[in-house]
Amino acid sequence: MGMPAYFLILAIYIQQGRGLNALEAGLVVTAAGIGYLVASLAAAPLTARFGRQVIAAGGLTRAGGLAALFLLVAHDRPIGWLVPALLVDGVGMGLALAPIMGTVLARVAPHHAGAAAGALTTMQQVGGAIGVGIVGIVFYGSLASGITPAFQHGLLYLIATALALASLVQLLPRTPANA
Repeated sequence: MGMPAYFLILAIYIQQGRGLNALEAGLVVTAAGIGYLVASLAAAPLTARFGRQVIAAGGLTRAGGLAALFLLVAHDRPIGWLVPALLVDGVGMGLALAPIMGTVLARVAPHHAGAAAGALTTMQQVGGAIGVGIVGIVFYGSLASGITPAFQHGLLYLIATALALASLVQLLPRTPANA
C-alpha cells in the first residue's frame, strides 16, 4: 500500500515544495532506485538463507529511511541531504519487494501457481490504489498547513505501512516449501 503513494507525495514535495524541475527531482529520486537495484540483486541469496526475515528487514530498513527523511524534512535540510535517506529507503524497498512474490507463493501447488500469482498481483494493485487514496486524503487534508507538514503526515502513514509489513510477514511460513 505504500509504494505508489510514496512516489506521488515525494514527487509533489520535491517539485512543488522544494522547487526542483522534473529532471532535477528525478535525479534526486535516483538514489532510491540505486538502493532498490542493489538490494534486489542481493535479496535472492539472502532470502535463500534467511527466508521471510529478509522481507521483514526490508520493511524495517524502509521505515528507518522514511523516518530519516521525515527528520531531514522537519529540519529543512538542503535537498542533497535527502539523498542518503532515499538510498536507505530504496534498499528497504528492494529487500521487501524483490523476494515477496516467491516467498508468498513458495508453498502453492504448481497447478495453482498461475491463479495464486494472479491473485497476489491483483492484491498488490488494489493495495497500491487504496494506499494512494489514503495518503491522498492524509496529504491533501494537511496541505492547508503547508506542503512540508502534508508530506510529513504522508510519511507517517508510510512508516506505519512499512512496520506493518515487517510484522505481517511473520505470518508467512518460517521456511520455504523445499527446505
